[in-house]
Formats: sequence, structure tokens, C-alpha cells
Amino acid sequence: MPKPSKRAEKPSIPPPFSAAPTSLLPLLTTLDKESVYITHIDTHPAWFKRRVFSVPVVLNLVIAVAVLWRIYVQAPWYWALLMSFLGNHNSTTIFFARNTWGQIVKKVVVRALAFLVDWALVRIVGPWPWSFFLELPGNPVLWRLKTGFRDEEVYVRESRGWGAKDLLGEAEGSTGKAGEDSPFFKTRILPAVDAKRLREKTGYMLMDKDFDLQFAAMTKAAQLVDKKEVASDLLRKAVFVWVGTEEAGQWAMWNCWELDEGSDMEARKKIVLFKDRLTAMGKENLFFKWVELVQYESSVPGGFTQERQVATAQKAKELFEVQGVDFEAFIQDIGGLQGMPGM
Repeated sequence: MPKPSKRAEKPSIPPPFSAAPTSLLPLLTTLDKESVYITHIDTHPAWFKRRVFSVPVVLNLVIAVAVLWRIYVQAPWYWALLMSFLGNHNSTTIFFARNTWGQIVKKVVVRALAFLVDWALVRIVGPWPWSFFLELPGNPVLWRLKTGFRDEEVYVRESRGWGAKDLLGEAEGSTGKAGEDSPFFKTRILPAVDAKRLREKTGYMLMDKDFDLQFAAMTKAAQLVDKKEVASDLLRKAVFVWVGTEEAGQWAMWNCWELDEGSDMEARKKIVLFKDRLTAMGKENLFFKWVELVQYESSVPGGFTQERQVATAQKAKELFEVQGVDFEAFIQDIGGLQGMPGM
């Protein structure tokens, strides 16, 4: 009598992770099991996200036009070089008997520089607009066309240069420590989910050497939330990793938003107080100018350092004084800037 086949057991999940709810499977099944993912809800205002997004749009359009123009200008020259190489003499042909060694070296160097510039444009710079406008299954433009700009948006970040095996201590040469004991948890995950960082930067500006944005997953997440097939609270701020083998494994998640729930509540109260006081003074527009100022200053490369925060406060003081509001008295009235997002 044949023995019944043993059912593969699911591996244990290291803390602080736990099994992901099955309601998230429509999204999780579209993700690569080799990577680690972070989701969060970006609550920066839609108008600010639109302004931030306009910068890469213009930049990539300029790059695309420059690359296409270079191809248009250089294509006949490369064709002439090819014909010359095949034995059809033309203006690009170098006749050794008619040129000195100095002239020959100069022509070779000029052509080498042209080759280098064109290689850099096509190989290094050219892929930028391609990935921005045309890359599939997802790209920034396609994501924006399908989801638009919202006050609350789901962002999905994917690990870059490292993955699930590193976090679970299964990679070759790793320490064997998994989950919260893994060095990747401390140096990659914790800085990426820092509440202060998420308040200071809109989601599109969170791409760095450790994480990239997964635009196809972001589009899918927005669609699932819109259809109410996935609760947005489950994506509020969470980390996802596949634990186990392809056959016997499962998605695990860490609901890290619970760690900063108290600080978020205090920040909201401070913002409401800030806005209500200005509204009572008939200066509600000053509140929005303040938000725009802080968002802009905190998004400048180099980080929102203590020095930059002081400089931002000085700019805000000048902004308030233009509209006849004593900035220092106002700030003292609401209990100082401590707890204000970005300050």
C-alpha cells in the first residue's frame, strides 16, 4: 500500500513579521518573491505631487528630444563611416598618404570622443526617458494616467540590490540572522519606514540606492483600493517578504505603522491648530503658503537638516510679516514648532 505523501510544511516566520492576510493576495501575487516590498499611503496634497512630478516629466522630455536630435544628426555620419569601412570612399575616409600623423591622430581622437558621447547618450542617458514613458509593465507616466493625482496615494517600493534572502539570512555568506535580527532590517528597512522621512518627502522622491518604486504594483494597488477589494489600512505602512520556497512558502508582513500612530496623531492635531488659528485671523491662504514652503525646502537634495529647518523658519517669518502677522508671537501662541511635520 503506497504511503501518503507528506504535505510540505510552511516555514516559520521571523519576528516582527506575521502571515499576510489572504485579502492582500490579489496584489501580492503580482510581486516578485525574490524582493522585499514596502507600502505606504502618501498624504501629501495632490497639488504638491503634481508639481513634484512635473520636474521629471520636463527633464525626460528634454533628454528624449536631445537623444532623438543627436540620432537624426549623427545617423548619416555613421552610415558614411560604415560605407567607408566597406570600401566605398567618402568624406569620412582617412587617406594615410594625404595626411600627416598629427592630422590622423586628431581625426581619430575626435571620432573616439564622438563615439563616447553617442554611446553615453544611447546606453546611459537614453534609457531614462524610455523607462519613464514606455517601460512595461509599469512606468511613471502610465501610473499617473491610470491613477491621476490624489491626496492619498498608495506607494509600493521594491528592494534594489538586495532581497528576501538577505533579510531572511538565507543569502550566501550572510550571518544567518533573520527578520528584526538581520542587519538588513536595521540598515535598509528601518530607515525606509521612518515616520519623519515619510512626512518630509512625497513618495515619488523616496527612490534611492536601496529601494525603487514599483509602478505596476502601485497601479494595481490603487485599482484594488478603488474597487474596495483591498482595504487601504492594510497598505498604510507595511513591509512584505516571501518566506519559504516557491512550493512551500507564504507572504509575510510587518504592520509598522502601528509604531508611530501616536506621533502621527500629535502631528495632525498640530496642523489643525496651525490652520484654525490662521483661518480665524482671515489668513487661511498663509497656511497653504507655509505648507508649500516646507514641502519644497524638505524635498531639496541633501536632506532637511537642522540648518535648513532654521533657514526655512526664517523664510516663513518673512512670509508672515509680509501679510502683517507676527510670526514669533503666532508660533508661541500655538506652543512652538515642535511636532510640526517637517520641523
